[in-house]
Amino acid sequence: MSRGRDAASRGGAGAPEEGPARARPARGRPSAPPPASTASPRARPARPPWDFGYAPVPTAAGDDDGCPLDIVVALRCAAAPGDVVAALSARWSAVEVERVIERPPIFWLRVRSPDGGRRAEVAAALSAAALPVRYVASARRPSAAVAPRFDAAAGAAARPDGWTVRGASFEEDPVTPGRWFLRDEEGGIGVDRRRCGSGAGMRLGVIDDDAWAADELGLDREVLVMLEHPPRSQAHGSFMVAWAVGSRRPGGFRGVAPDASPRLYLIPKPGSCVLALPVAIIQAVSDGADVVVCAAYVEGSTTPMLDDALEFAARLGRRGRGCPVVFPTGREASSPPASLHASFSLGFGEPASDPRVFCVGPGARGEGWFLWRDRRGRSRPFANRGPAVRWLAPGDDLTCPLPPASGAAPESGAAPASGASGAAPESGAAPASGASGAAPESGAAPLAERLCHAESSGASALAAGVLLLVLSRNPALRLPELDALVLRTLAPVPPAAPASAEPIADPWDLFPDGRDRDGHNAKHGYGRIDAGRACLAAGDPVALALVLIGEDRAARAWHDARAAGPLARGLYSRRLARWAVRALLADPSLCHGVCALARHARLTAGDDARRRAHGAGIVLRQLSVLVRGLAASRQAPSAPPRVRGEVAALLDDLERSATDAAAVQAVESRFGELADAVFADAAERRARQGAA
Repeated sequence: MSRGRDAASRGGAGAPEEGPARARPARGRPSAPPPASTASPRARPARPPWDFGYAPVPTAAGDDDGCPLDIVVALRCAAAPGDVVAALSARWSAVEVERVIERPPIFWLRVRSPDGGRRAEVAAALSAAALPVRYVASARRPSAAVAPRFDAAAGAAARPDGWTVRGASFEEDPVTPGRWFLRDEEGGIGVDRRRCGSGAGMRLGVIDDDAWAADELGLDREVLVMLEHPPRSQAHGSFMVAWAVGSRRPGGFRGVAPDASPRLYLIPKPGSCVLALPVAIIQAVSDGADVVVCAAYVEGSTTPMLDDALEFAARLGRRGRGCPVVFPTGREASSPPASLHASFSLGFGEPASDPRVFCVGPGARGEGWFLWRDRRGRSRPFANRGPAVRWLAPGDDLTCPLPPASGAAPESGAAPASGASGAAPESGAAPASGASGAAPESGAAPLAERLCHAESSGASALAAGVLLLVLSRNPALRLPELDALVLRTLAPVPPAAPASAEPIADPWDLFPDGRDRDGHNAKHGYGRIDAGRACLAAGDPVALALVLIGEDRAARAWHDARAAGPLARGLYSRRLARWAVRALLADPSLCHGVCALARHARLTAGDDARRRAHGAGIVLRQLSVLVRGLAASRQAPSAPPRVRGEVAALLDDLERSATDAAAVQAVESRFGELADAVFADAAERRARQGAA
């Protein structure tokens, strides 16, 4: 469901088998399709493992500097529109000034005049009138200019404004073939409701340019941004909300974070203005969104205003902790000059390439990058690739989250389709009656499950749902900590296409075929997002260490012991656990120490002889050193007073225990009991080996 500029250029709205945009030849030479090939990777031309045809589709329209004025004036403080009119009327006629944003530290005015003029002239005229200008930019055309820094201290951190949250529903997720994306197998995101929760208490802002069937979603609110009426011709925005959260009618679809509270921010279609996207981001963040996702077509809309909006989200969003903003990679194909190979490149100047954005690509059912089969049975890409791709999330055949219409379909293009208008039901799935989105008639029989190509749009919605789950486990996480946590819990993705993808339409489509030393690949980013691991690690430092050393089962056992067992639950509070996770993410040496303790527990589980071999009191000593490091760490975030008090009391208890032989023995014994319980498999295996 990645969005493109023109549905026709992507193969049509209702035929996913026609696939993505055809390769565009350079001007002046005849068009030719990419060569069909069934060659194995060994037949590909030799090239560096990081290289591919890196030439994106040009999306930026030409500059309109000097044309009739339609500009954004960014000021350092509020100013009356009349003062701006007075400053410009001597040079330009019929000046109109409209307030766009007045939310410290962002102050934007939109200025229009039928007279032409340079933006530098406008800035000079405003400065001469003693108006504090930050910059002047086009309201209609993109720009790579970076906005001058604003004073974030002058603005209040964003807090929820009348945005009602939901409580936990405790419903079970249906187990169906099309809901594989929630499971741990087949390349899913590994949602474990018992340990991940359902996103209760979280708020999601979805930005889109169309939302047919929005009444199915149970939205907290629908917000129109620079629109008079909500667009209702396509279901794309509704699909994004539904996959991330779900629908709220009885028996409706349950998304990744079904108890999060969604708002939908609708913006104009692309091409009319580049101002709506940054306005929508600032509005959603100001309203109190915990996560913002935008899967509408926004290519070619980089501006200084977008720079302001993303900086606002990162520095003032979510009570000052930073609000994550998620974009899809999109799906734009071009053929670079002197080449017949499609590049499928994400432009480095596009909004999704901004380093403050979480850029998500689509993963296949099974493993790897999402490839689709054309009419000849050959595999082709379904997404862009590039240096800015962060993560993969499922984008293959997912359950359609909205029911088919029971009556007449809306205007052409509204049916779920691969590309701009939605997601295409898989060939052979139950056919939709009209367009997807409207509820079935009362008393209708249950609908057969339909499958949809979600593409990178749907993948970004799933990733946004995972972020909601993670933040619900530890709301104190700051944006860099959230990024680090997800990065360290990703599932690795092999860079080569699986054998099941053969034959490949064009081997060049699968470049690059290697990973950088940091694990990044232009197709897959750093790996596939894993909700189960990330949620386990988010709320407890021991679970974090266990996940980091690859012991997911032990991390689940520790989580369950903390939830039900008095021995593990009484060690530290949930408040301390959440802060300690942040400390371990910030302090590599401290994190290594906790991981070393976890490895020691794994090696000694079920083996008293091994424990005794390391000497009495050694575990108590290591625990004391770790807690002391936790209290004194310069990298760790500042601890709240109650956490500081608990850490100090815990350290006092450990130091007192060190002077009492019986207390030392008690600590060692309790540590052994917990190690045996958490690493029960290792303990049983050792017991069987000893008996043999």
